[in-house]
Amino acid sequence: MKKLYIPSALLAVALWLPTSVQAQEPDMFDILANYINDEQNSSLVRLQEDIAKGEKYVSQAEASDKTNAKFLNSSKKGKLKKGEKKSAEAKSLRIKATKLYEKSYSALYDIYKEVIENSEFIYHNDKSQAESYLSDAENDIQDGSAKLSPYGKLTAKNLETKTYSTLKADMASCKSKFQSAGENCYNALKLLKTQDERKSQEQAAEQAFWNSTVSINTIDAYKKYISKYPNGKYVSEAQRRISNLQNAGKQRRVTSNNPDEGLAYRIQICADKRKWSQRKLQRLYKGNLKIDERQVDGYYKYWIGCYRSYEEAQSAEMGMNLKQSFIVCFNDGQQIHVTQAQQIEANLID
Repeated sequence: MKKLYIPSALLAVALWLPTSVQAQEPDMFDILANYINDEQNSSLVRLQEDIAKGEKYVSQAEASDKTNAKFLNSSKKGKLKKGEKKSAEAKSLRIKATKLYEKSYSALYDIYKEVIENSEFIYHNDKSQAESYLSDAENDIQDGSAKLSPYGKLTAKNLETKTYSTLKADMASCKSKFQSAGENCYNALKLLKTQDERKSQEQAAEQAFWNSTVSINTIDAYKKYISKYPNGKYVSEAQRRISNLQNAGKQRRVTSNNPDEGLAYRIQICADKRKWSQRKLQRLYKGNLKIDERQVDGYYKYWIGCYRSYEEAQSAEMGMNLKQSFIVCFNDGQQIHVTQAQQIEANLID
């Protein structure tokens, strides 16, 4: 869709519009920019010009009101009658302005309705709410038109005798209804626009989650992605990577007592920057398993046992009643994280 183009002449007209109009109208029209075609774009420019013309008529009527104020505000019937007669042109201007509002907002409603009916909503509730807003807009236009209708039949003579204060109030009420229709249309389309923004945010969140998943690069991480985004963009890729990891992670189960072969779980009984004597170690651990001493990252670490499953290591540790022990994991002598060890264990073959 092409973006809304507003001629410089129309922008010039907008400069002298009352502040309330300039503040109210732009969003109502600008939000359509990315949803309309060239023909609708041209119509939108024309109806904006008609609204500007209506505001000009109202300004002229208000200038006339100041001139006739001494008659319209008089308590004398004679002066009031003269004021009503002198205000015939101002009355006519207000009716003409309101007819332009009716025409413009009705056309605006038609454009909004066509855009919304031809748009695809991602969220069902948003579509229902947008249709409700359009229904309210249609009712507003019908109410405003019904109130305006009798004034379209007034002759010049009738205008001279028609009570100006009543006419002004009725025209203001009509305008308010037409503007309310415009606001309801705007709210309807804003749901669609916000929906697009929400979709973009959801896509960005999924992308960030996927990037994090790839950096972790474990079967469990990819499964979590698929669980969170079952219809996600990268589900097929996640399944492919799971398969690759499963195939790559398969290794034969080792049954020897050598902790440097295959997957092994060991129990660390203590770690200290100073080396412990055998006597001190025996006070800590009174079992029959050999205590293996390794110097790692500036620490003396002491491990016992060699278990081929986490469950076996956990059961053994619980039976030893050690104060500060915990399970450490190795694969071919290299220490690994427990989650990685469990992943390897799940893929071991006999």
